[in-house]
Amino acid sequence: MKHQIEEIKVDKEVLRKTRDLYSKHSDQLEEYIDQLLEWNAKINLVSRNVSRETVREHVVHSLIPIELGLLSDIDEWVDSGTGGGLPGIPLAIVHPDKTFYLNDNVRKKMKAVSDIKESLSLGNIEILAKSISLVGLKTGAGIVTKHAFKIEDLLRLTKKKPWKKTVMWKGVEGAYKEMEGVHSKIKCTIYSFHFDDEFYEGKGLVVLEK
Repeated sequence: MKHQIEEIKVDKEVLRKTRDLYSKHSDQLEEYIDQLLEWNAKINLVSRNVSRETVREHVVHSLIPIELGLLSDIDEWVDSGTGGGLPGIPLAIVHPDKTFYLNDNVRKKMKAVSDIKESLSLGNIEILAKSISLVGLKTGAGIVTKHAFKIEDLLRLTKKKPWKKTVMWKGVEGAYKEMEGVHSKIKCTIYSFHFDDEFYEGKGLVVLEK
């Protein structure tokens, strides 16, 4: 199926505003990083030798959809393939008015995420330790996922579920290739980052809407 894909270029002003957003919530976000690195020494949540600075950048990366206004129209989100809580925990910290369901079928990772949630006293997070295919989504819910699924695979696993919008953290080139394998009717917008920052080179967000 030939898809119409809209690409929107995102300039470095969005990254600057996202860093400002991080600064406003830095106490809790830095505490999250502490917890994540502590757990990572026990089980593999992020790369074993990753630096704190890199983890911090992954947290900033997780917050970019907020500055783009991509979460504003939905109050309940499932973070599928959450691993160590990215992007769900940073989003929940910044958006206490929204509910985030952290979902992964690797139970030891979900135990770690549950412990982090309790340590941070995040009342707007719930834990779902099962496949996304077994998660009951409410009508109009959203899905976020950071480098956990190919587009076609996630659509297959959720095709009968009444989600409204899916936001995926992806490489831009790979996203175009993955969309070639999608055979369902879907609206696709790719936000490509142009930040003059090596960490973000080639990266973007894929937004799928029914």
